Amino acid sequence: MPLHDALRSLFDDAQVRPGRLRRRSPLRWGAYPPGVIPLTAAEPDFPGPAVVTDAVLATVADGYFPYASPTGCAELREAFSDVAETRYGIGNHPDRVVPAPGTAAALWGVVRLLCGKGDECILLDPVDLLFGQAVDAAGARRVYCPMDKSTGRLDPDRLASLITSRTALICMCNPHNPLGTVFTEETLRAVAETAGRHRVPILSDEVWNEIVYPPGKHVSMASLDTESSRRIYTVTGLSKTFALPGLRMGFVVAPTLRDAGALRLAFQRLGAAYSMTPFTQAGALAALRHGWPWRDAFLEHLRGIRDYCADRLNAIPGISCRRPDGTYVLFPDVSATGLSSRAMGEFLLSRARVAVVPGTPEWFGPAAEGNIRISYATSRAVMEEALHRIAGAVEEIVAGGPAPLQATGMQQ
Repeated sequence: MPLHDALRSLFDDAQVRPGRLRRRSPLRWGAYPPGVIPLTAAEPDFPGPAVVTDAVLATVADGYFPYASPTGCAELREAFSDVAETRYGIGNHPDRVVPAPGTAAALWGVVRLLCGKGDECILLDPVDLLFGQAVDAAGARRVYCPMDKSTGRLDPDRLASLITSRTALICMCNPHNPLGTVFTEETLRAVAETAGRHRVPILSDEVWNEIVYPPGKHVSMASLDTESSRRIYTVTGLSKTFALPGLRMGFVVAPTLRDAGALRLAFQRLGAAYSMTPFTQAGALAALRHGWPWRDAFLEHLRGIRDYCADRLNAIPGISCRRPDGTYVLFPDVSATGLSSRAMGEFLLSRARVAVVPGTPEWFGPAAEGNIRISYATSRAVMEEALHRIAGAVEEIVAGGPAPLQATGMQQ
């Protein structure tokens, strides 16, 4: 069997086993009773690359569990530096790479380094909750820049109008969670040039940078030759690319060697630097060196699921859904049903036995109202059953009366 066909088989319906996932995935399958299909956490339902498992097992086979270096092993920083330069066009020195125990920790570390009480941080709206949490923890104030949910576009002029003397940081998310936008070079350049003129640093969260569907292309903001290039902190990780959220491995490419040193010190003060383990770093190294064929097959699978889901949702009365350029989440608009985001989430859980993330302020910011988020990093069979249930439930609302749902027989 050719290698590509063998990898493709890793994402067929039989690979998603709800019983096992309920034991192993406490934030997704394990958070709900049997019979509920969870489309919540952006966490794949598939095992990650086998080379990662092999590397982790080899590291712990001798029974030793020592502390890891808080700066990350030099071999890992070199490997990521090579990937950042060859695939993303950023970084040219391993010492600018600052490992962190996950992308969330990386975000918190950068925000804590650059922001303090009384500062303002510009966030996109809607956007993932981690940004706002990090800003709040630093004692700074959130300033939201609304995006166009119907097109996924960001207006750089609108963002520029929000900059004041108190602006300490601009936070970008590209590809964007939850809208799935992959920002154009024109948009990124406009934001970077504006930030450069005002001497405001940028945190660019690019953890989804490898989940971009052809013909789309991800452009790393730090790869652009702009006035702000030396003030961009690029955050990324392995969780989305290789289905390794529990490995807790993130990276920051700092603008300069001096900035990298300051960030390492910030991580140490937060205690984050000491959370990395030797087996985490061994798994990350294996992924960066040998996991790319797995990623290619994963992306091919996701593209098919994305197309099916977007078409199926748009066929449901009262729901409209953009086809995302990147990520493996959808953000359908459900406002035409007459239900709020929270009410729709509760309705789908109780009536359709499908869990989604409501577009409420605590999850995605004020602009998220009217939408729900759906993660589709699972099998075709799971999504067919989930969307069948959602369609039947929503049609009850539109029709104004009960409509019994007929399950398609997916094994629970």
